[in-house]
Amino acid sequence: METNLVAGRSCGTCNVCCVVTTIDEPALQKLPGYRCHNAQPSGACAIYATRPHTCQAFFCGWRALKWIGEGLRPDVSGVFVRLVKEATLVQGFERPAVAFTLLDDASLLAPGLAEAIAAAVHADVSTYLIVPSAPGYTSSRVHLNEALGDAVRQRDKAALLRTLGELRAEAKATAAPRPVILASHADSGAGQSGG
Repeated sequence: METNLVAGRSCGTCNVCCVVTTIDEPALQKLPGYRCHNAQPSGACAIYATRPHTCQAFFCGWRALKWIGEGLRPDVSGVFVRLVKEATLVQGFERPAVAFTLLDDASLLAPGLAEAIAAAVHADVSTYLIVPSAPGYTSSRVHLNEALGDAVRQRDKAALLRTLGELRAEAKATAAPRPVILASHADSGAGQSGG
C-alpha cells in the first residue's frame, strides 16, 4: 500500500525494478536482467493502469524502508534493495529479510550502502548480497550477517566494504548460474525470449 512508503520518495524516472525483477504472470512474462518492453525511457510504464499484480504490489526498499538512505535510489546508486521473505524452522512461517543487489562495480561506492547493510546486520535482520548474472539467468546470493558481523560490531566501515567487495568478486567468479524458466513458459512448452 502506497501510504506505507517513505514520504517524499517517488520513482520518478527510475525503473530499475523493470529490469532486475522477474515477472511471471499470464499477462506478462519477463526474465530477470531484461528491460520490460512496457518500460519507457521516461520511467513511466506503458500499461501502468493494467500492470500485473507483481508490479502493483512491488516497491523497492528505497521507497519502503526509511532506514535506507536517500543516496541509495536505485537508478543513481546502482544498488537495488528489496524486502524478501525467508522461511523459518516453523513450517508455514516466514520472517522478513533484506537483499542488496549490486548492479555494477561502482555500486560498492554508493553513499549509504555500508551504513544500510550495517544497520540490517546490527538489527539481526537476515541480510543478503545479490550478484546478478547474465540476463535471463539466476543470480548468486550470499548471506552477509556472519561474514560482516565483526566489521559491524567494530564499526569498521572500510573492513565492511572490503569484505563486501571480496564476497561480490568471489560470487561472480564461482557462480554457476542456471537459466530462469518461467512457469507459464514451462507449462506451454514455449521458448524463452530475451525481450
